[in-house]
Amino acid sequence: MSANRLKFNVDKTEFVWTGSERNLQSLRNCGKTLTLGTDTFDVADSVRVCDVILTPDLSLEKHVTAVSSICFFQLRQLRRIRRSLDGETVANR
Repeated sequence: MSANRLKFNVDKTEFVWTGSERNLQSLRNCGKTLTLGTDTFDVADSVRVCDVILTPDLSLEKHVTAVSSICFFQLRQLRRIRRSLDGETVANR
């Protein structure tokens, strides 16, 4: 990265160890930080890659929970403005 004049944004960079459950068990004894150059990064419980939330076991449970939460919020917002819509718009579901 330094050869290309790039630098980590320490506030936005996060990392997570991924692997099988057995491999992750062996990593629990390792350090909880990663040092690259002069920057130190802590291990995260989950990371966001291209707007997908990944966990160490690569399950999508946290991602599905987050997307569902956002969808339900938007549905509640639509319910609030339903009275302002005409009958034809409401009928076209």
